[in-house]
Amino acid sequence: MNRNKKKSVCRSVAACVLSVAMLLTGGCGRNNGNASQDGGTIYVIAKQQLSFWDDVRTGAEDAGKELGYDIVYKVAEGDNDYASQVQFIQNAIRDKAKAIVIAPNSTTDLNETLQKAVDANIKVISINSDIQQDSMNPISLSLVNSSDRNGGVAAARNAAKGWRDKGKNLDEIGNVAIIGHTASTAEQRIEGFVDSLKRSIGNANHVTFPDVNPFAAMMGGGDAAAYGGGDDAAAYGAGEDAAASAEGQEGDAELTDEERAALEAAEINGAADERIRKEIEKKFIIGEQCSKREDAKAEARNLITSNDNISIMFGTNTVTTLGICDAINELGMSGKILVVGFNSDEEELTYIRTGVLYGVVVQNPYVMGYVGVKFACNAIGGTQVSHHLDTGVTFVTANNMNDEFVQLVLHPNAADN
Repeated sequence: MNRNKKKSVCRSVAACVLSVAMLLTGGCGRNNGNASQDGGTIYVIAKQQLSFWDDVRTGAEDAGKELGYDIVYKVAEGDNDYASQVQFIQNAIRDKAKAIVIAPNSTTDLNETLQKAVDANIKVISINSDIQQDSMNPISLSLVNSSDRNGGVAAARNAAKGWRDKGKNLDEIGNVAIIGHTASTAEQRIEGFVDSLKRSIGNANHVTFPDVNPFAAMMGGGDAAAYGGGDDAAAYGAGEDAAASAEGQEGDAELTDEERAALEAAEINGAADERIRKEIEKKFIIGEQCSKREDAKAEARNLITSNDNISIMFGTNTVTTLGICDAINELGMSGKILVVGFNSDEEELTYIRTGVLYGVVVQNPYVMGYVGVKFACNAIGGTQVSHHLDTGVTFVTANNMNDEFVQLVLHPNAADN
């Protein structure tokens, strides 16, 4: 596939994503008011200098060329550097930009400056991560990203697959160490990873974890309300408290010997299951969040040397994934610890080829940039945009990294030799 065809396919994928979004939302989204569309400048503000953001830039610039807008691309020094982004937003206001497409490095610290941009009739679209805002009076009209929680789930499911592919059972998994990055996206990636993998390990140990009830906080029911009911919820929290409750129930004296024996057995089994659940939860070790590769390497070395029997490690972005791989490589532990990570930097792909890294969750940065600018253009023209568009993820390993579609995701701007 030549360069032009690759770009054509990338744009076709982006167009398909947009079409699906319109079908699912019926065109509904955050109201952006009226505007005219006659070309101009769109600022695209990225989190940090990594190959991921190079692909975002490519998608944004391709959309800009198609739609007649000049793209001004700016990038912060790190994923916790919001001060540079504040300056870029101010520059966009000064330059009378028509829109800002931004991957915010803070959920709150950019809001005041972004509001000034909105007051200057500049449309704001978020990509990769969002800001905290009033949904009734939003600053950002849309969020274009891949689901961070689903990305974490994909990492966990493939970590479990990789462990089984080594010929091992999931109940043999030892400790699981995680290093998150400093941006807001890390939390949900970790949450999705831990929740999915602990359930997989639980299933291998013949215990289940109760489903979390998303309405628990609104119900005000405390811990008990946070679980979805049924057998799992009944088992959760069993043990001494459950036994005490059972003993205090009226009518116990009326139970037959068989019923009483069954109740006692259920209490014993419930307590045993709860003990196994707690043991599984203790396997997960959350390290310090890191914004630099060297810091992530030092943290990975610390986790490996201070904790026995680490089976799996997870890095939530490029920097943390590379730091983990660097540490494992230096410690001579390649193949002994299964590593999964995020994004598709060329050094990550090299670590996959050499077997240090099992695989990575790859987002679709080209589509993120392309659709972000497309939504910005729609907003400038007065068209409503979807309030959220999920661009999806692909898990890349040594087994599929040379597949044509995966190569397209990894290298949207590359030409075949």
